Amino acid sequence: MRNKFIIVVISLMILITSCAFPSGRNYVSTEITYSEPAEKYAFRLDMDSAETENAKYFFEQNIDNKEREECIKTTEKILSSQASEGIIPEIYIFSQNRYDFKYIKDHKFYSCIQDWKSVDYIKDILITIYGNSAHYGIVFGYANYLAESYKWGSIKGKFSDPSFEDVLDLNYLCFDDTFVTQNDVTIAKEVACDFVDSYLKHYKEEELQGLLFSYSEAINALSAYYSDNEVSYIPSSVQYCYGGKSYDYLVYSDYGTFYIANDWVDQNAERNPLLYDGFLHSNYADIKTFYEINIEQMRQYRELFDLDDYNDDLDIVFAKNIASSTSFYHGTKHCIYLYNVDSLMHEYIHSLTIKSENKPLWQVEGFARYFSYYYDHYGIAFLNYDYNNSPDTEATKYVHDYLASIDRPIDMEKDFRELENLAVYSYGLTDPNKSYLTGSSFVQYLVNQYGESAVIDYIYGSGEPLPKTYSELVRDWIEYIKTNYSKYQ
Repeated sequence: MRNKFIIVVISLMILITSCAFPSGRNYVSTEITYSEPAEKYAFRLDMDSAETENAKYFFEQNIDNKEREECIKTTEKILSSQASEGIIPEIYIFSQNRYDFKYIKDHKFYSCIQDWKSVDYIKDILITIYGNSAHYGIVFGYANYLAESYKWGSIKGKFSDPSFEDVLDLNYLCFDDTFVTQNDVTIAKEVACDFVDSYLKHYKEEELQGLLFSYSEAINALSAYYSDNEVSYIPSSVQYCYGGKSYDYLVYSDYGTFYIANDWVDQNAERNPLLYDGFLHSNYADIKTFYEINIEQMRQYRELFDLDDYNDDLDIVFAKNIASSTSFYHGTKHCIYLYNVDSLMHEYIHSLTIKSENKPLWQVEGFARYFSYYYDHYGIAFLNYDYNNSPDTEATKYVHDYLASIDRPIDMEKDFRELENLAVYSYGLTDPNKSYLTGSSFVQYLVNQYGESAVIDYIYGSGEPLPKTYSELVRDWIEYIKTNYSKYQ
């Protein structure tokens, strides 16, 4: 009887061990920390980890061994066919209760249990291997090609003439019906698959894999494909990626990474005619326009200030419930936090120019305010609304006087110099450090007298002095305001 009991116990131990370490695989309990950008969502968790020649795997401990092995087996099949160039991706798999989202960065993939033999999963593993520079649409088409070759099921690709042309960008948002129509999603998938099928008729699979390491080469290949199909279209160079739990999506550009929090609402939306409820959370056409305009403006400021030592690894976070009730640039983190889009260019100028906390207000805020009028499409729209709808009060009398003198609506792209100088005169202000307004007016005066390059160099370059002392410059500025703006009284 005792021997039978021992045999039963041993049998149970063998069964339990085989579940814990299927096929001889050993898992090690490993503490991992997960933190999404800007620390919007984070946790610390013990996970079971295992390693193969191709990848490192981490599973939430309540995921059963059958699910783990199916994931590993499928993933290894995908990885073994790819030009990984020595990259060892990390795969983190959670239960849906823990993390029902996706996030990929630095060859790390975070997701929940899913259909491992699917186009979507192949696509995510490919992005994990090739990095966030991989073109989403081409990755999708290639994933579909692999699924078909594995006999896991796929869709048939064909080139379609889309009703919404921007879907030809084939970026992440073009595959999500939150941002485009379901019909557009279907078209994007079909075009992506047709591109890959067409490409592989002329090139080897290794060359397609090469495209996934270079976003610019992928854009060129996709543009050539459209030309071959008699479609005159160049896809956007802006990259959109998964945002995890905290963000609707991320946007990668040459001038910074944008993080769009899923609960973000522009605080000035009602006062900006270019915005609306849900702005940046839907409607790909408007999202595309927003980023293309602002990224081009950022390029213009980089060129204007000509700062060779600037770090373009800048984060721009659209988020609520941050440490301030207004938008600001955090120098230590090299991060802009935005409550409203009309502040973006002002804060971007701070990120370009703030090198010392000891500069006077006019050199920091006045400088940023003055130059932010140069390239600020969304900020100008906001200011035009505010100025043209100013209440008729004593404080805004100068605005209405100016409106009467020009006999047309105010356009702050053209009128900001006159309005700011008039405000300085109307309020009797004589100190450049009194406010953003006086600082901007003073910078404007210096630029008019000595030119942009001299003023930029004086404040943020080599510090080459201007021909007069600060006191003399202030005196001349005050005299200039009196001489030119007393006519409005």
